Amino acid sequence: MREFSETFKRQVVQEVLSGKLSKEEARRLYHIKGKSAILNWIRKFGINYPNYMSKQSLSEQELLSRIRRLEQELEDAKLTAEGYSKMIDIAERELKISIRKKSNTKQSKK
Repeated sequence: MREFSETFKRQVVQEVLSGKLSKEEARRLYHIKGKSAILNWIRKFGINYPNYMSKQSLSEQELLSRIRRLEQELEDAKLTAEGYSKMIDIAERELKISIRKKSNTKQSKK
């Protein structure tokens, strides 16, 4: 098994944490065999990078866009639920059957 110097490990950690390389890219570029080796190095040497932001971190604009999209999805879900509720009301009235479970009913014992 190949041994890497501490200096080399720190360099790889710095490149990964700065976003220059992904863990997989660094592993391939430097011919590092173990899939968890870089992760272990980050755990050991990554303490010096508290402000590390991954490539996947979202900008403020992306977060606001996501909030707007989620709010719209919530509104759509509320309208869908209201539509289903009205359909149940109509079915109960026209078919003269109770579809909704009453809140004070108990479960039947088997």
